[in-house]
Amino acid sequence: MIDREIHKILIPVDDSKMSDRAFDYGMEMAKLFDAEVHVKEKGAAVLGRLMKKVPEGVKVRQEILLGSPEVMIALTADDDGTDLIVMGSSGRNSFSSMFLGSVSYYTVHHVKCPVLLIK
Repeated sequence: MIDREIHKILIPVDDSKMSDRAFDYGMEMAKLFDAEVHVKEKGAAVLGRLMKKVPEGVKVRQEILLGSPEVMIALTADDDGTDLIVMGSSGRNSFSSMFLGSVSYYTVHHVKCPVLLIK
């Protein structure tokens, strides 16, 4: 049972397959809950590619990440009142982190809202 409403979804992305899947999943959840989506990435090229996949009617705010991704994700979640984070379980550096990426690991342990990890 969900004990809270979902109005704001944060989807941090990079240029990985897991991130693309998390983006798609987050968009479906945004449609389901009529939620606003905040997408964060380190580069404009990935944002441009993903914005072409946004379903009609989903409100999206996009932003380029400046600084350490894991810290910026946690700060954004707190500052924006994020209700849910949807992200890939590991990104471009998946080998170094083996099972759970360092960014997703940090995020899970430093934010107050639920985090949905997509693999």
